[in-house]
Amino acid sequence: MGFLESVRMALRALGANKLRAALTMLGVIIGVAAVIALMSIGRGIQASIQAQIQALGSNLLFVSPGAQNQGGVRTQAGSAPTLTYEDALAIVESGRVPEVLSVAPESGGFAQVVANGQNTNVRVTGVTPSYEDVRNFHAAIGEFITRDQVDSRSLVAVLGANTKTLLFGEGDAIGQTIRVNQQNVAANLRVVGVLEPKGSGFGGSQDDLVLVPITTQMTRLNRARTSRGGFTVSSINVQLADEKIETSNLAVQNIGDLLRERHRVIQDDFTIRSQQDILNTATQITGAITLFLGAVAGISLLV
Repeated sequence: MGFLESVRMALRALGANKLRAALTMLGVIIGVAAVIALMSIGRGIQASIQAQIQALGSNLLFVSPGAQNQGGVRTQAGSAPTLTYEDALAIVESGRVPEVLSVAPESGGFAQVVANGQNTNVRVTGVTPSYEDVRNFHAAIGEFITRDQVDSRSLVAVLGANTKTLLFGEGDAIGQTIRVNQQNVAANLRVVGVLEPKGSGFGGSQDDLVLVPITTQMTRLNRARTSRGGFTVSSINVQLADEKIETSNLAVQNIGDLLRERHRVIQDDFTIRSQQDILNTATQITGAITLFLGAVAGISLLV
């Protein structure tokens, strides 16, 4: 039987079973489309997460309280947080971590913010001037937190884009007063700046926040201290001099040695993660999601 004869027989079979042929073709088309669509969604999620990680800043290490065991679960070494503002200063001022370009400690938590007859609950974070460049938070209007404001524990605030809009609408927020109530401690703060929109990030929108001088946060709002009396911070953002893996590895080792010595511990009571570590973990997770979505869609081709 020749090729043309085979084609004619196939066409006659299709003509005799038009409905079955149509349903089979429809199933194949839908199955292929589902595979392509879900794989594209998975890759889109992966690209979005990678973009959010890159938006955190460049050449970064993140130091957090609590050790991380082999299972990846962070455990607190004691009843009190373990990282302090003094730890952050030591990383950059001790001379023992030459790989570090800058540090940006942060300390904060959610608080009630009231102004202009409006009320919202957002994260209020104490920062230093270096936070602007290390974490890519820049003022669109007014100014960022300054060194003088940190040194004098000034009662000032910089609003995230969404927070500004919610509290003041299209009006001018600069010079206005907001009232922050955090852990039953309240303070009136003068608005000195509004941040550029950042969009969504890990843990939600990066535009729903209020930044204050870290010394104001530690002494006037959240006065938590470690068991050794140091002012606590929720994390320390460390910017490295370059993006070489060798630089990152040396910095992790040197920071670890310094903090263990300062905390007088043998086992870490902190966790150090690089931006690449976070990116690798996110890539693994989103890659697994993409494969799962592709497998689910592929099943439709077999049904």
